[in-house]
Amino acid sequence: MNKMKWAMSAAVVVTMSVVGCGGDSMSTEQQQLGSVVQNLGPNNEFYGSDTLKEALIAANVQSGAGLTIEGKGSGVGEGCLRNGSGTSCIGRQQTLAPMSRDFKAGTCAGGTASSGACCPGESSNVVALDAVNAFVSSSTYNALAGNSISTANLKKVFCGDGSGSASTCVSNWSALGRPTTGTIAKYRRDDLSGTTDTFKSLLGCTTFCADVVVINDESSTNPSPCTTSDSATTCIGKLTANNANAIGYAGDSARRTGNAALKVDGIAPTAANVRKLISSNPSGVYPLSRKLFLNENVNYAKATQEQALYDWVYSTNTQDFEDLLVQQGFISCSDISPLDCGGDLGRGAGVCKGL
Repeated sequence: MNKMKWAMSAAVVVTMSVVGCGGDSMSTEQQQLGSVVQNLGPNNEFYGSDTLKEALIAANVQSGAGLTIEGKGSGVGEGCLRNGSGTSCIGRQQTLAPMSRDFKAGTCAGGTASSGACCPGESSNVVALDAVNAFVSSSTYNALAGNSISTANLKKVFCGDGSGSASTCVSNWSALGRPTTGTIAKYRRDDLSGTTDTFKSLLGCTTFCADVVVINDESSTNPSPCTTSDSATTCIGKLTANNANAIGYAGDSARRTGNAALKVDGIAPTAANVRKLISSNPSGVYPLSRKLFLNENVNYAKATQEQALYDWVYSTNTQDFEDLLVQQGFISCSDISPLDCGGDLGRGAGVCKGL
């Protein structure tokens, strides 16, 4: 798959600016008017989940939306929906954000605190399901008993007792029952990643072991064979496929020839086991199952490019969008109809209801 950032070459449609040259920023009251449209970045940058990046690149191309899909992490996308995110977004810059987790408590546009996890107008829009996988090389997968790792041992590998205490961190494959010994090469997503949030919360980690290497999006510091055009998820896929001693957590889109996703507590990350997350009987659910989102703030009018993507996803090509997600290795919420994730095509099916 072509991993390049796609940017449409059509002329940029200019929309009303949040802050005009020499002008004043919008008041909180003005920001709450749905008729106000903010600019995206100068090249229509669109930030959010790195896990969903490749699916959004394809959706952007097929819809002709004209966005430049950046990834960078769910925390960055959430910030761009709210009060800004470092150098990526200076203040609120998006009304949509692909995220691999639901909203979290934080600072809303205008500087006010969220009410619980939600800022006014935020809607948690579930689009698919996913497994946070523990990827290893195919040879290690076959060497471990039952092709499985326990949640307790997975925690010990990445964060020991949860605090990252060196004395509690497991660092050799022999401690996990692999017949051949070897120092474990550990890889993780960064702290802005929704995948990291999910992994830490489900395993009870607060601090990682010191020998866990952080993989960043499109970074020259990532180990070989990763390139500067690789997303963090793609890089972890490459690292675990090419090193028999490697382990890394990532979403399904890191799967590739040469690596495999371990069972966790003997439960495989199959579609049936992940779908139990949203079933009335969650018994036997894969322990690291999660929902994926195209989150939104309904209180703001979308930029032209965002509206084009939104209409393609929710009005004209819903099945095509779900097909893209499934092609990337994600799991549809059901086999009955596209985006059958609760709510209205999954909209409002998470914590925030668009209120």
